[in-house]
Amino acid sequence: MTDWSHRIRAARGDEDAAALAELSTQLGYPTTEDQVRERIALLDDPERDLLVADGPAGLAGFIDVHVQRTIEADPYGEVGGLVVAAAHRGTGLGAALLEAAAVWSRDRDLRHLWIRANLARVGPHEFYEAVGCSVVKDQRVYDYPL
Repeated sequence: MTDWSHRIRAARGDEDAAALAELSTQLGYPTTEDQVRERIALLDDPERDLLVADGPAGLAGFIDVHVQRTIEADPYGEVGGLVVAAAHRGTGLGAALLEAAAVWSRDRDLRHLWIRANLARVGPHEFYEAVGCSVVKDQRVYDYPL
């Protein structure tokens, strides 16, 4: 297993845009470089961070973490997305990115880090359980027409 901890850093918009678009597409969300640039500008928030891992040939993965605030619960950390490039799966990178998000959350005195994973995906559920996560609930996501 590779020690990824020293390769994780904050994303840099223009510099990382193309690689982030490719990683988002691998996750199943086709995205262009221009869309990534626009979205990174919108994500400029002290309660959010986009962390990336530098691999030998470019970005190897990313994790999007933010503070979630609701009326019915104390603030908690939430992963908006976690992607490891296919070539780096099984190397410990996913666990390192998740731990970086946990450190980020602890630094903000948050007591939980939640991750939502599509039930249709193969692999992530086993990964999350293997790194010590527990299932809190199953749910559906609805899109209300606008």
